[in-house]
Amino acid sequence: MVRRRRPPQWHLLLSGAVLILAVVGGVYLSTRVVRPHDTVVVTSNPSPLLPPTTAPQFAQRLHSEVDSILAQLGIASHLIQTDPDTALVQISVGVPRDLPLAAVNLHLTRNIQALGGRVMEGLQASSRRVDLRCGFDSTQTTLFVLRRRLTTTRRTGQIGLIVRDVVLPAQATDGIWAVPQRLTLLLKQVPASQWTQLRQWAYPADHRLLEDRGTGGADAVIPAKLARHLADQPTILDSDPQPGAIERQLWALAERAADDGSAIGVINDHPASHAALAAVLPRLEQRGYRFVAAATLLP
Repeated sequence: MVRRRRPPQWHLLLSGAVLILAVVGGVYLSTRVVRPHDTVVVTSNPSPLLPPTTAPQFAQRLHSEVDSILAQLGIASHLIQTDPDTALVQISVGVPRDLPLAAVNLHLTRNIQALGGRVMEGLQASSRRVDLRCGFDSTQTTLFVLRRRLTTTRRTGQIGLIVRDVVLPAQATDGIWAVPQRLTLLLKQVPASQWTQLRQWAYPADHRLLEDRGTGGADAVIPAKLARHLADQPTILDSDPQPGAIERQLWALAERAADDGSAIGVINDHPASHAALAAVLPRLEQRGYRFVAAATLLP
């Protein structure tokens, strides 16, 4: 078999291409500075931002985070307007009528201090307006104008949480009994001698104590309408018994309550549910959600 010789021009073209690639690669590598942050590392817990050290840094952080700060109180972003063209950056906040101006004032003050700033002046211009001047060190940067909005309320609702198979703890600060928001607790086979203590534990949060068959100690036997609800595919919050998954279900339940006015969720008594309830319920309460006995939400 006879092989054909390639023309010499082919070797010249190949050599030239290799030379060009080598030159380009060398130039790129010689000019590129390799830094540790060139490699993107994704973490579930990013490092917290360093605190501001100057007035401009403080103002930038405060202005960029103000929507999320006020969202913690249930104030929607469309109620917040920023005017950067004034001598002090002015942030006007429409405060819904179901939220006291004093609560917004206190919440802003705490977050300003957490960023290293301070409130320099607070003035109640009227019963419906509070002006709050703040800044960093001795430099004023921001004027908050809080105005009462009589025609606006927060987007919230009523939530009924039912806890099944409640465990009897050694003390009131254990497990589900330590949750300060109102719950409906379903108990089974509780000795009559323990009911007095359980009612004392339930009293601070006004938990509703129910049992599947009456022994005279619970608030009541499970009402028929609540029993039907439990038997008719209720919203189970801990089908995935991980704290993060339960937290997401609680937020979804809150959205439903905001849409419909109320919502009922069912959860079991175990450590993951305790952690999720402790993480989410105070934040929902701060946004204006109310926790009520589940049976009161049923027709």
